[in-house]
Amino acid sequence: MDGGTQFRFSPASDNAVEAEGSFAQLYRQAHGKAGLSRLPVAALLDWLTGRGGDASGIDPLITNGQPVTSDNLDRVKGNVFLAFLFHDLRQKLDTHMQAAKRAGTGPFAPLPPGLTQAQKLNRLRAQSCVSLNQVLDVWAAELGNRPATGCPFARMARFAKGFFKGSALYARADHDMVSISKTGSNTALHMCFSLVEGALHLGLDLPANEWRAALWRSRKELKTLAAGSLGMIVTFLHASHLEPEGESAVNPTDGGAFRLEQGADGVRLRLDSRPIKPFSTGHDQLYTGCPAFHVSGMIEMYLDWVLDIAAYHGLHRPEWLVPAVAARNAYQQGLRG
Repeated sequence: MDGGTQFRFSPASDNAVEAEGSFAQLYRQAHGKAGLSRLPVAALLDWLTGRGGDASGIDPLITNGQPVTSDNLDRVKGNVFLAFLFHDLRQKLDTHMQAAKRAGTGPFAPLPPGLTQAQKLNRLRAQSCVSLNQVLDVWAAELGNRPATGCPFARMARFAKGFFKGSALYARADHDMVSISKTGSNTALHMCFSLVEGALHLGLDLPANEWRAALWRSRKELKTLAAGSLGMIVTFLHASHLEPEGESAVNPTDGGAFRLEQGADGVRLRLDSRPIKPFSTGHDQLYTGCPAFHVSGMIEMYLDWVLDIAAYHGLHRPEWLVPAVAARNAYQQGLRG
């Protein structure tokens, strides 16, 4: 997008039909019980692009005359700024992922022999995070070198860099624009890998195309979770054991937070709603959801990448059914076809 482009952001819908007692309904209701309201991020992103990425004066639009603590204000502002910037990041990530797939590098590189399926999954999750972080480093450096004049993303990046540096909230957490981007993006990848792990844990036994379709149908579970507040997301991840032990990508997750459901369109994985608990710091009123949630197709892009990686290394079926080498050869044949 160049500096003269005008674009509009699709609002994250709260009006989707929710089945009674569904994960989506219970998750949304838990936010209400915690006293949290979701900020209309799309309207703020439209306002920012109309100003060429200049965020000066955004505070009154966020608070809307309501008392909001400085930490709450900084938390949602940081997410809004990242959601704006991630519209520039998305294509660069996709280009990198496709290049790694073609070249057989990063998480598509051969794994050492003798690894169990669980060890492969943990290693690939870690390699994927490393690869993603490398893209984020290059993207942030390149963005900082662009002239702010005529590029709304470069203008916003300069504003956001100063904001994160001057924020007491992010200073306490030792986060800047790049590190907070890595933290959120790595968590998104962890969630995508948890679908693969959940399918293995549940013994899902399907041919590669049907396996992929089943996990692709399950993407709504990830998007629903990503729409929540940071505190609610973290609380659920810990309670359901979906975050790798010690928050290190090389460690396994429980794999048991999902259940299989047969629908009219086929099988899918559903999140167990029992770990949902209302959570708030006690001072927050507003939340945005994960920045990637507000970028069309970004969470789907992460999932698509993870499914490619898992299929390439034979993690779409129990290992004794699909040897890794045969799976990799079938995957490469599919690319050539």
